[in-house]
Amino acid sequence: MQNETRNIAIVWDFDKTLTPQDSTTEIIRHLYSDPINGDFEEVFWAQMKALCGLDSKDNWEKILASEAPTWMHTLATMADVKDIALEKDFFKDQAGLVKLFPNAVELLKKLKDLSNDPEFNKHKLEISHFIVSAGLKEYIDEIVPAGVVRGTWGCRYKGTKKDKDGKDVVVNVPVFCMDQTMKTRALFEISKGVFLQKAEAVNSRVKEDQLWCSFENLIYIGDGPTDVPALSLTRDRGGYGIVVYNPEGDSKKIKARLNQMSSESRCDAIVPADYSSGSDLDKVISARCHQILEKYKAQDFSKN
Repeated sequence: MQNETRNIAIVWDFDKTLTPQDSTTEIIRHLYSDPINGDFEEVFWAQMKALCGLDSKDNWEKILASEAPTWMHTLATMADVKDIALEKDFFKDQAGLVKLFPNAVELLKKLKDLSNDPEFNKHKLEISHFIVSAGLKEYIDEIVPAGVVRGTWGCRYKGTKKDKDGKDVVVNVPVFCMDQTMKTRALFEISKGVFLQKAEAVNSRVKEDQLWCSFENLIYIGDGPTDVPALSLTRDRGGYGIVVYNPEGDSKKIKARLNQMSSESRCDAIVPADYSSGSDLDKVISARCHQILEKYKAQDFSKN
């Protein structure tokens, strides 16, 4: 048997997956609290879509569009005006605006604790959770209790500088823009264990038997079309993809989205975002973890 730990990575999207809300939208509401124009967030996202040319009739504009830098720049401008640095201290104060799905933390801990099962322990299998989101990393880290996930990937800002008079002036600069394509880069970083090394290592070629976590041991959970590249990459390389949906959402939109995901074979399972013990989500993730365990049991048996 190998001495090295064998890792299982359970990778979660955040907005509409671990929470029924959109965390970035909650920050937009907070920065632009207007009792008269209470739906500003809808105007904000509509403007971002227009600026990116996502509703353009010219196909070339759609190809060149990148929404993340656009909304991050606009959000930064809104915060600059109010002298707010979009960093840890601010996000800590706003953490209460976003609630996780009921029992989400408990289920993540339960799955992680499979590592302590005698059989998992015997075959040196360790389970870790990660979050890969197009939302704001520092905000997500304040919402999810410490110690539940091993790492979070998301959009990030850096703040303050001094003006010519030496006075601190808040200038929020987007330093990392996460979108649906960049999520695939995050999966490669997790697979290679880049979070334990230097970031440049993501471009280094790593032999399959030297990966921190092979894609076959990776489980990706998301809620819809923006997760398609990550789901596709995971499944193409032997991993497992799960789509969750909020049963309390708009039933017509949910049905259309799930029909599309199912007909295009974008995932291995579609289940409600029910995080209670014994739910379909609990069962399907646990079953996949045990399937990975059985693979290593067979491998170790053949070596004896």
